[in-house]
Amino acid sequence: MPEWNRPMKPLIVLSLLSCVLALTACAHAGPASSSAATGGSSGSTPETVRADQSVSLQPGHSAVLSDRSQLRFVAVTSDSRCKPNVQCIWAGEAVLEFQWTGADGQSSALSFNSANDSSKSAGAWTFELQSLDFADPPTAKVLVNAK
Repeated sequence: MPEWNRPMKPLIVLSLLSCVLALTACAHAGPASSSAATGGSSGSTPETVRADQSVSLQPGHSAVLSDRSQLRFVAVTSDSRCKPNVQCIWAGEAVLEFQWTGADGQSSALSFNSANDSSKSAGAWTFELQSLDFADPPTAKVLVNAK
């Protein structure tokens, strides 16, 4: 091997290794998240919702109802829905957990199944899951109605 080519080999290997590490770091970085929260967040005042109004919430966010009770989107505990632009045999379903807390502090867990159980009641309210998007984090749209 010629003398001038020997020092280049470690430099090329080092350059390739740097590129691989940089690409790996980019692949593992999550999507940029917005600091603006949909439907309120722990750091801001939750949105106030009246009867016959829909609210959009992300996990961890809450909405205050007109009687001072609160609806909080806890989590999506399972999601087997068919992704957009993908052909599936079955549309799938998502299971979402919410928590309703009355003005008196009493709370109820509400579990919605997007495929067959999208309406729940707690206190003086009925909640209907209208949609769940595929974003990260996901946003659920819930219609709030008085009983």
